[in-house]
Amino acid sequence: MLTNMIKEITVYTVICDRCGKDSNSGEEHCGWSDKEIAFEIAVDYADFIEIDGKHYCGNCYFYDDDDNLILKP
Repeated sequence: MLTNMIKEITVYTVICDRCGKDSNSGEEHCGWSDKEIAFEIAVDYADFIEIDGKHYCGNCYFYDDDDNLILKP
């Protein structure tokens, strides 16, 4: 007899500290079992960056003509 086959698990995702965008929004996976993998996926595939321990999506930063990183206000 099967009983209670639904199990709670912990998954990790990266959320933009400026706008709240989830790095996995609209993707096949809602999260990852490892924090480091979640960050690597966010950087490699969702255009996230980390500055001083905060995470920003590609909509919240840009590079100026001198290649300086600028956070949008």
